[in-house]
Amino acid sequence: MRFALNQMGFPNDGLETNAEQLASAGYDGIEPNLTADGPLWDDDAVAAFGDCISTLELEVPAVSTTLHWKQQLSSPDAETREAGIDAGERMIHIADELNAGAILVVPAIVDEETPYDAAYDRALESVRTLAETAAEYDVTVCIENVWNDFLLSPLEFAQFVDEASEAGPVGAYFDVGNVRRFGRPEQWIRILGDRIERVHVKDYDADVDTIHGFTYPLQGDVDWYAVRDALADIGYDGWLTAEVPPYQTAPERMPPQLLDNLQYVFD
Repeated sequence: MRFALNQMGFPNDGLETNAEQLASAGYDGIEPNLTADGPLWDDDAVAAFGDCISTLELEVPAVSTTLHWKQQLSSPDAETREAGIDAGERMIHIADELNAGAILVVPAIVDEETPYDAAYDRALESVRTLAETAAEYDVTVCIENVWNDFLLSPLEFAQFVDEASEAGPVGAYFDVGNVRRFGRPEQWIRILGDRIERVHVKDYDADVDTIHGFTYPLQGDVDWYAVRDALADIGYDGWLTAEVPPYQTAPERMPPQLLDNLQYVFD
């Protein structure tokens, strides 16, 4: 396995500063997020970041974003969907520049304005559009299971990935902690199988039925040995990227402590 940390957990400001700290802690990779006003919109900043991580011998497992929560790929508004596609295409270009090989997208949001069936159809169309672009850059569009009231079973998740893949490279960015609220991660892993291209890790305390139930790996209700065995069963030996916040006190202590726990379980 190779280990990375998503930008959500960075202890400092600045991509390069965090890259240096992760390299010092022993990580293999760093996962940046495309934000509304962040540096990844600037080609020179992306190139500089690429030079930095190359010097540090780090890699980028994927490029992620939070923009698709507002620029929804399933929105009933065509302009909103187009903005989401534009953001996804920018992520593809960044992933190509950084040799990441994958981007992470939230495919849909089911809410009062967007019923489930409409969300499915619009999301499928949007993801297929991104997949066509991704095919030109050897980048995979990875769909993540998040708390968006969408793709609520591994069978449906697999079906969506298969249907979207008809247009280009599409896979699953499987989030272990996101599933634990309503399922068993190890079961999802075996059903999704080789559709899984990337894995996010965090834990979940099932006794706290809100987003505040998320916690650090080994501190919640996920059976991490079962997850390890399931990943081995499907032949997954790729990226494990932690998506957790920094500590409120001494944030620089979180990355090395987290890495030590992940290596204990998976290595």
